[in-house]
Amino acid sequence: MLVFLGSDLPDNAKAMTDLEPKVFGDENVAVGARLFRSIRLKGDKIAKEHPHWQTLGGRELPRVIVVDANGQKSGTLEGKELSASNLFKSMKKAASKTYKADLDKIVKETSELLDEMDRIEAKQKVLAEQKKTASGKKAEQIAEEEQALVKQLKDVQARDSELLKKASEDRKVAKG
Repeated sequence: MLVFLGSDLPDNAKAMTDLEPKVFGDENVAVGARLFRSIRLKGDKIAKEHPHWQTLGGRELPRVIVVDANGQKSGTLEGKELSASNLFKSMKKAASKTYKADLDKIVKETSELLDEMDRIEAKQKVLAEQKKTASGKKAEQIAEEEQALVKQLKDVQARDSELLKKASEDRKVAKG
């Protein structure tokens, strides 16, 4: 699980706004997060009396807590430690305790599939533009190419879905 603790207080809200695209927009983090449940909490509501202070508590906001499948805190990142590379390292540590597959490998394979999807979608856009002025045989040819690209895209999406399903099911730790 990835727990993002923020705050509505002006200084913390600005820090969260600045951090989110840098940290969670990182390709490795975004793709790797598919194997985690992500939640957002108001960290300023988590006091020492809170029943989950041991897991969620810390010194600074915003803060990200990485929790493994056993419910154990695998990493806490806050302040200057909170970066995409440090978060991904913590995610790899938690994932290695849960999944048999390596998170780096899953991210690499998923990124390749996403790149393939992008290439297909770019070709579809080009064909859509060409279709506007095409007629006769050229229009038929474009229609055939469009159908082939739709099939290719569905195939890549199915492979992506299968990769995520296989990684999620190939666990070291029993689902609870």
